[in-house]
Amino acid sequence: MPNIGLPELLIILLVALLLFGGSRLAGLGKGVGRSIREFKEEVKSAESPDQDKDKSSEPEVVEAEIVDEKAADLERRQRELEAREQALKEAELKAREAALNAREAETGN
Repeated sequence: MPNIGLPELLIILLVALLLFGGSRLAGLGKGVGRSIREFKEEVKSAESPDQDKDKSSEPEVVEAEIVDEKAADLERRQRELEAREQALKEAELKAREAALNAREAETGN
């Protein structure tokens, strides 16, 4: 089996960073940490069932950061779409006015 040292690990991390980007790697690390924490909590609760009753009264914490990022991205896209639609309407209006002016020039009105 090959021996993986520090230089090899650095190369692997660099390739992963280039492939996936910093934000995805950070999210992956966050997800792995959350999974390990939940696993530890489940192991502890299996060892002492009395603590399960106390935990059930606590409200469940939901990750809101991911939802906020998606909501912000959705709002940004919505604003961009509205701006594009407005620009398209303005361009269409200008084209109609130009066509109308051209017809009026042809008819002499």
